[in-house]
Amino acid sequence: LGQAVIDSGLLNAAAQQILDEEYDAAAKTLDAVKEPNATTAYLKAIVGARTNDTQAVLENLKVAVAKDPSLKARAARDIEFAKFAEDEAFKAIVK
Repeated sequence: LGQAVIDSGLLNAAAQQILDEEYDAAAKTLDAVKEPNATTAYLKAIVGARTNDTQAVLENLKVAVAKDPSLKARAARDIEFAKFAEDEAFKAIVK
C-alpha cells in the first residue's frame, strides 16, 4: 500500500504540472512512478501530445490501453489527442 500511495501522489503532482504547462517536470515526475499503471501511461501520452511528440503519444497510448482497454474510448474523444485523430496509428490504437 505504501508504494501505491506514493505513486498516486506522483500522478497527482504530474497532472498538476501538466495543467501548469510544466511538461519537462511532469515527464520527470511520471518517470519516478515505481509501479506505472494505465493512468501513468495516459498522462505520458498527454505530455507527448502537448509537446508535439507523436511517438510518445502513440507508444504511451499503446501501453495505457493494453493495461486498461476502457481508455480506448476515452482517448478517441479526448481533446488532448484531437490533432492525432486522423493519424492511422492513433486510430488503430483507439479502435
